[in-house]
Amino acid sequence: MQRSPIRAGQTERAERAERAAWAGQSGFTLIELIVVMIIIGVMGYVALPRFSSMMGFADIGYRDQVAAAIDYARKIAVAQRRHTCVIIAAGSVTVKIDTGLPSNHVTGNCPTALALPAGSSVISAPSGMSVSPAVNIDFDAEGRPVSGAPATLTFTGAGGASSLTIEAESGYVH
Repeated sequence: MQRSPIRAGQTERAERAERAAWAGQSGFTLIELIVVMIIIGVMGYVALPRFSSMMGFADIGYRDQVAAAIDYARKIAVAQRRHTCVIIAAGSVTVKIDTGLPSNHVTGNCPTALALPAGSSVISAPSGMSVSPAVNIDFDAEGRPVSGAPATLTFTGAGGASSLTIEAESGYVH
């Protein structure tokens, strides 16, 4: 409804009637306000417990970072035809590479730090998070774990425990 300009000769009563027509068309009704408050209350009830246990998200994030670092080391081993090593300790994971040509498919020395895409070669665990067992995973130039046995890592933190498996023949991480 478009407001018409007041014309000369328009009565005061017509002007008040036009203003009254516009006055009732702004704001919220009481029902709309109550529905919005109920929706916000339900969302708060569902979401608030998630925010109090943010450590669970940090634990999952760390496990995913470790999986990505292991997979990255395997891919670098294949792409550069070098041995790579992932050193997993209780509170950190370090990725290294053997810059020399591999003399055999069994051993790799890995003296040089391998920078991950984030820039560092070390991933530190969040507080309260631990990984077991502490193990070194060496990948040969074909991307296979040198040990030949599948490795299973257990991550324990405030959000519970989860595991990560590195397959023996392919080095696939899941």
